[in-house]
Amino acid sequence: MDLATTYRTIFLAGPTFNLIVDDATAVRAFERIRRHLDPAGAALIPLFIPDAVPERHLGFTREHIDERGRILRVTATATERDDSARRQVTVLRYEVIDGGISQVVERPWLLHWHTQSGFANLAVEAGLRVEAVLAADGSPAALDATEFGFVLRRADAPAT
Repeated sequence: MDLATTYRTIFLAGPTFNLIVDDATAVRAFERIRRHLDPAGAALIPLFIPDAVPERHLGFTREHIDERGRILRVTATATERDDSARRQVTVLRYEVIDGGISQVVERPWLLHWHTQSGFANLAVEAGLRVEAVLAADGSPAALDATEFGFVLRRADAPAT
């Protein structure tokens, strides 16, 4: 990402940062955020630590009929979790049935999570400063929270 401007606010919708595959890529993303963050601006990055996918959820199909009458299905078919690498990959099978035509695709859904301290260290490495770690209600997040959001500023920005 190389944009021609900076922004006073950078917000990542939902915990999309969890889709970044590893810490090295996360640092590069932080560097790009820093580069595009106005000196007086802030970035808000929501995160979560996923629960392991229970075995009973594998093979369970969720189904929905959309406004066109198509049947939409999703099934978790496999999962692999590595707590030391903070990675979980779940294979999802998507199916669309439209009349007599069925389309199926399987895709891995990779989540890479961060502890609060680990995320803060990566942000600092990229030239950012942690202003706050917040719970969903805006209060300070507990250290053992599994859902939290970081407010980051450029390290060279004045303290607020």
